[in-house]
Amino acid sequence: MLAARHFRHLSPVLVARVTTIEAPKVRRHNEAVARVKRKLHQIANAYTPALHAPRDAADALRSAAGDEDALRTLAISLMYGHASTAERLPVHDLITPRLREAIHGTSGSDGPINPGERVDAETPARILDLACGLNPLMIPWLGLPRTCRYDAYDADSRLVSIVQAFLEAWGQAGSATVRDIGGQDTTETADVVLLLKAVPCLEQVRVGTSRRILETLNANRVIVTYPVQSLGGNDRGMRATYRQAFDNLVAGLPWHVAELRLPDELGYLLTRKAPPAPVSQ
Repeated sequence: MLAARHFRHLSPVLVARVTTIEAPKVRRHNEAVARVKRKLHQIANAYTPALHAPRDAADALRSAAGDEDALRTLAISLMYGHASTAERLPVHDLITPRLREAIHGTSGSDGPINPGERVDAETPARILDLACGLNPLMIPWLGLPRTCRYDAYDADSRLVSIVQAFLEAWGQAGSATVRDIGGQDTTETADVVLLLKAVPCLEQVRVGTSRRILETLNANRVIVTYPVQSLGGNDRGMRATYRQAFDNLVAGLPWHVAELRLPDELGYLLTRKAPPAPVSQ
């Protein structure tokens, strides 16, 4: 499977995990191969039809190192390469301030915020971006100091190469790594974890994966978002469906939940509950 042109950029761990889950569902080898390819397309390749020449993109980012205006312009153009970030671009000036506020633990603001203005209320020291896609290209608008470590994981090595080049060019501490977060536990400590539009894909492979991730995260805050329309742009009642799915996801877990005011995206901020005080004797 990894030798196939359409899948060789994917994490071997992800391919093996999907194969282990999907292949036993049918009897014939060719049916198993088709089933695995279909699932890999649904959770990965379907989101990147507009991703072209990732090596050239990485080279362009490195060539623009130190030029913040050029890097912002490149970031915007490259975000069209992944469906999740491309969907945000029409409301970029509205959604990035809201995400920024959630990351910093500050209250909401309705208007755009100057991308050069930094918020210091609860500036995180480390952010983990799980199944990151091209989310890290939003960093110039998130008010993060360069010393904030931003570690990004994705199962697509093409996306990882672009994100790594961007982090280096922007001078942001952190790294981008190929990782199947559904099959490899994330136990590192972080101030903020981002799960932006990632849960539906995780659940397509194995139901319950997202809850296991939330149970094992060692973080103060988690931002979870869902798409509210299909990749084809159709509204199929997804907001109501995912609202119910999220309620089931966090039921009984030790998180305070607040809904985020995001345009064209369903979002939640999870803040870890303090452990109960010991009972005095």
